[in-house]
Amino acid sequence: MARRSTGTAIVIGLGLGLFLSGRAPEPTSFVGGAAAVSGGRRTQMRAQDLMKGQKVEDIGAVKGLDSIVQVYTQALVEAAAKKGESVPVTKDIMKVRKFYEAMKNDQTEATMKYLDLINGQASVDMNNVERSAEISKMMGLESTVLPVFFRFLAKKQRFNGLGMIADYYMEELYKEQNIVPIRVTSAQTLTDDQKKSIRSKMKKITGAADIKLVSTVNADLLGGFKVEYNFLDADNMRGPENALDYSLKTVLQKAAVGKGVLLAELQEAVDTGR
Repeated sequence: MARRSTGTAIVIGLGLGLFLSGRAPEPTSFVGGAAAVSGGRRTQMRAQDLMKGQKVEDIGAVKGLDSIVQVYTQALVEAAAKKGESVPVTKDIMKVRKFYEAMKNDQTEATMKYLDLINGQASVDMNNVERSAEISKMMGLESTVLPVFFRFLAKKQRFNGLGMIADYYMEELYKEQNIVPIRVTSAQTLTDDQKKSIRSKMKKITGAADIKLVSTVNADLLGGFKVEYNFLDADNMRGPENALDYSLKTVLQKAAVGKGVLLAELQEAVDTGR
């Protein structure tokens, strides 16, 4: 075990050296499916449901913004800034996103209550404004602006677009502050100095003002690390469009392909030292 631990640490160091020296592998682009959709196109697709039934005068008030999602998001941003609640509103938007995320595979009492408010008996007994007020209580909102925004959406019959607006809000927040999230997966836990070096290098690669680094450990990499970035969902770090791979596992795979050696046999040789 000592041999493997030492070897892994050495390969992480070598990988970091290549990474910082600029001798990087070609960035991997994840093509296909949702990853092939550009940011602007994603916004247009998500806005389609909101656009249905939109009044002509409302569309005419867009003034250069190319989707209803953008219009409502901009209205929320401006209202939060005017009230001095930009930070509390951002926290509430994060709660909204987590609430919807939890609902996807969750059948808790809160989920069932929400569905009842939207589609069940409660939707018959309550009007849109009353339903929106109940939902804001369920989410535990801190700001005064977002509950009002909920009522506004309900009156406009656009509450079904809340999830899309929350997603777009966070996308724009990362762009506005020029923050780039990256996920670093390494064979061993990275030191603070290694994280600092990776952040510095990724700022140069991406042109970001700041890097949000999340690190995970995966011993299957054998050594070194890989970096994923340009996420389709920056806040939840899902759908990376690019990656840099400095892992020993990838080195072995390429060597095995080039020399006709079975990867499993090569890995066993590394593990046993034979």
